[in-house]
Amino acid sequence: MTMGLGERRVIEIISSYIGKDCYDDVEIIRIDDLTLAMKCDMLVEGTDVPRGMEAWQIARKSIVAVVSDMASKGVRPLYALVSIALPRSVGEDYVHGLARGFRRACREFNITIVGGDTNEGGELVIDCCMLGMPEGRLVRRSGASEGDLIIVSGPFGYTKAGLKILLGQASTGSRRFRERAVRSVLMPRPRLGFGLMLARYATSAMDSSDGLAYTLHEMSKASGKHFTIERVPIGAGVARFARENSLPIDDLVFYAGEEYEIVATVKREHIDEVMRIAGINGCDAMVIGRVQHGSGLSVRVDGERELKGYGWEHLT
Repeated sequence: MTMGLGERRVIEIISSYIGKDCYDDVEIIRIDDLTLAMKCDMLVEGTDVPRGMEAWQIARKSIVAVVSDMASKGVRPLYALVSIALPRSVGEDYVHGLARGFRRACREFNITIVGGDTNEGGELVIDCCMLGMPEGRLVRRSGASEGDLIIVSGPFGYTKAGLKILLGQASTGSRRFRERAVRSVLMPRPRLGFGLMLARYATSAMDSSDGLAYTLHEMSKASGKHFTIERVPIGAGVARFARENSLPIDDLVFYAGEEYEIVATVKREHIDEVMRIAGINGCDAMVIGRVQHGSGLSVRVDGERELKGYGWEHLT
């Protein structure tokens, strides 16, 4: 099978021409004394919209993806430009559904959509460009130091399970688990409130939408430190789901993507306060490991093993 170029290689090529390193998740623009944060993200129907997702949920998800990145950086989102490509065959009811989703997201995250563009395309494409302001300092994916603790804002495993359930590729005997897993796909929750408060304490952070292993790998590489995972952040019921469907735990927890949880490193002396603000914001946060001297990523649970840092990538 021929492998595609990969979106990260595309970014490398374009960055080399424009003279800009486009490797962090939010870009900072400074105009005199004003500091602004910018982020764009593109939702494409063929790769980002699972079966069973309604039009309003699709529109909401296109906003969630950008809000989540801003949340992990400690940036409050404020305004957005939204451009849409629609197939010629689309009906008016579908457009009303998209509009309801945009309105819901604006109210949910206190964002104003100020404009955008429409065009015709072979499938639905929504491109959201968002403007925000850092609440304090911007948290980069680099900055972790030896001795820092690694935290996540919630458990993992639900989104891959939910996707397999929606696609008819897996089953579960628990109605409660099914509902939680499917909801994680159709109604993802960015950790905005937690992220804005966490920025005071995080030494590095990213959102996990490209997969937990990839996120940890990128933070480790950017900080020049070894990340050791000592607790697998598996959600309740995920292990049973994996057994019932003969699925590897790692695929569900580390290599799924689109969880929109925050992955961060914090100083040990701040962990109690971080857990307190996580609770205030309804996050089931947990410490999953620590930062050590060296490089790379490993799991130290029932022995030690290397954890490969790949994740979801378009164009591969």
